[in-house]
Amino acid sequence: MSDQSIVLDIKLSRDRFNLVIKETLPLTGTWAIMGASGCGKTSLLRAVAGLEPSSQGKVIYKSTHWQDSSAGLHIPPEKRGIGYIFQDARLFPHLNVMENLAFARKRAKASRKAPAFHDVIERLGISHLLERSIGTLSGGEKQRIAIARALLNAPALLLMDEPLASLDWSAKADILPLLRDVQTHFHIPVIIVSHTPQEVAQLADHLLILNEGKVVAKGSCRQILSQYHYGTTQHALSVLEGEVVVYDKNHAMALIRIDQQTLPVCCSPYPPGQPVRLAVPAGEVCLFLEEVKACSMDKPLLARVTHLQCSGTHQALITLTTGRQTLQALISRQAKNRLALKPGQSVFAHIRQAEIFSYEADAPHRLC
Repeated sequence: MSDQSIVLDIKLSRDRFNLVIKETLPLTGTWAIMGASGCGKTSLLRAVAGLEPSSQGKVIYKSTHWQDSSAGLHIPPEKRGIGYIFQDARLFPHLNVMENLAFARKRAKASRKAPAFHDVIERLGISHLLERSIGTLSGGEKQRIAIARALLNAPALLLMDEPLASLDWSAKADILPLLRDVQTHFHIPVIIVSHTPQEVAQLADHLLILNEGKVVAKGSCRQILSQYHYGTTQHALSVLEGEVVVYDKNHAMALIRIDQQTLPVCCSPYPPGQPVRLAVPAGEVCLFLEEVKACSMDKPLLARVTHLQCSGTHQALITLTTGRQTLQALISRQAKNRLALKPGQSVFAHIRQAEIFSYEADAPHRLC
């Protein structure tokens, strides 16, 4: 067992299923837990935090036993050194922002080095909120304060349960880089529960997918998201990794190298050599048998068909390889038949829309 891992050997009874988890997770980067509603995601997170006293088994964090039912051991949540961020911020309404943060700082254990106060404030961009009362904050501002409070409590492990679920699109766009920064800048292991593939693609390095209390997929976030669908094919998403070749500031476009090919993508400025990820919904991929140059779409990727899956919605999910990576396209069955697609066939894949974000190739990824 690695000293830099968390061992989960958990059994927990629920009304509709039994949560049975037996996994060892390396504490490098960020882990995400996904699955359909009611599959046990939050129950697992709560068991790790020590909030489920009826759970049986073991939880071992970096060789420290937090729980061992056979020995009658159950370390209470407040002694595990865990930061827990909920869907709602759960701040103290009778204290202002500074007082909420000071309370967390005061409760931090001296044995764990807390991040510098000014560093947390600066990273989360909340210096202008310190004197505000909690009731005057927006949902996004409250979550910023909740993240800061968790960091100032010097957590050994940070758990996040759908931290963006209650926020609107604009607030989510602001908070996502901050969540990524928690792991990369403060070097605190993170386990996050989410039901949104696009969020997971941006935040996570590793992924567990649960179904009825059991792990049905585990591994690299990019590979699992590109190969496994915990819902319908409508949610199919590919995650491609590449590197910026050059950025054209006049057209706000980067040329990305993906598996020895280049793909122009509209995005924010990135320096040459910057590793990037592209989150590509399968419905945003168009397939052509020949390269179409006279069209409004950018240069396509040459790909090879590896698998075809038809669904009951008159659609077909086409799995492609661009070399070492997987790309998926969701098209109509009629289009599949018209193109006469079959495994081994070469096609041109035009990506109409994708989310692009940077990451550190040889370290936990970071969203810019």
